[in-house]
Amino acid sequence: MTTTDSMSDLAPSAFASGATDTLPIPPYRGTSLPEIDYDAHPAYGGLFPKATPGERLQALKIFLRTFAFVGIRRIVDYENMPLLTKEAGFSGLNFSTALRYISMFARIRASRMVGTLSGARRPAIPANPALLNQIKSDGIVCMTLSPDEIGQIRAVTSPGFAKLDERRAGIPLDKRKFDDNVYWCTRSADPQAFEVVEKIFNRYGIIEAASAYLGRPVGVKHVNAQINDEDYAFWKRVFADTRLADPWSSYLHIDATYGMLKCAIYVHEIGPDGGPFCYIRGSQNAKIGWFEGMIRRTNDFNGFSSRKLEARRKFTALPRFLRKKADFGGDVTDDSIDAKRLRDGHFSATSNYGNCILFDGNGIHRGGMVNKGERRCIFILLAEI
Repeated sequence: MTTTDSMSDLAPSAFASGATDTLPIPPYRGTSLPEIDYDAHPAYGGLFPKATPGERLQALKIFLRTFAFVGIRRIVDYENMPLLTKEAGFSGLNFSTALRYISMFARIRASRMVGTLSGARRPAIPANPALLNQIKSDGIVCMTLSPDEIGQIRAVTSPGFAKLDERRAGIPLDKRKFDDNVYWCTRSADPQAFEVVEKIFNRYGIIEAASAYLGRPVGVKHVNAQINDEDYAFWKRVFADTRLADPWSSYLHIDATYGMLKCAIYVHEIGPDGGPFCYIRGSQNAKIGWFEGMIRRTNDFNGFSSRKLEARRKFTALPRFLRKKADFGGDVTDDSIDAKRLRDGHFSATSNYGNCILFDGNGIHRGGMVNKGERRCIFILLAEI
């Protein structure tokens, strides 16, 4: 059955399993996400001249346009709506598809509202609250699936990995993007992948715990195969146009999505150099207001969170109160108090802690930073379906 272990960089035997109050790694000590002084940062305000009025206006126009887009996503509860991807048959947004999806989203929202009012739509009550309590406390839970269960998952996702291997082989490394390393399974093309994952997750009470945590009915929405290797070092050379060293906190981020939990399943052993999933314990409890969350996610969607020269110039041209990112880790300087807080709560979920990592993406995390070899991992997204 499930092994719910406490987390630390020490050996697993150094603490009592499931004993939250004995965790060697302290919870994140910050009450908010890191506050970065971009005016003083050597790759931002310390590099660029003061933005002109025209540059400020252009940056603000881009921000406001994207802010409206992110706002619409939140209003329609996009993350908990049917999947819109090329793999799911979505060919792009035009007037016809826009009308179709607006109508569908409105119908689903209305149905859910009626369900809530009637009491038919409600979260599950876990039979065993231990899993729920730990995700509430730490934001992450490590579990161990049996070799047979991992074998079943490996078998039903192998066609997806084969397609992913074929796709990646046709893309030169310097042209490869993050999404080129991910294959989205769909219920129509890969039904067994969903069936096997749902069966195992129900056995371990994962779906019940996720439903109770999110306060709504949930199911397995996405099953994604992902490959990372040492050649695709996306977290290195953070500021490639400068001589600045890469910060320790590179790629630490919160997700740009809302209303879901995620689960990483290792289909092979992953050690410290194999790109393990990492989490800042308890950081999901940091206070991020609605407006701040929108700002951070807007700057991820509009490209201002990129560390490329032109993106940094536009980001610096924004008003100071709008200079916030969801992908902020690369901007945290190693000598800051925030860097120390992040280090203190940092947990690296190598295979000796488990092979099934349930986590809240609203907490600070990173993964796939492979220094040696290759990492093959399944990511499961749990949301209302």
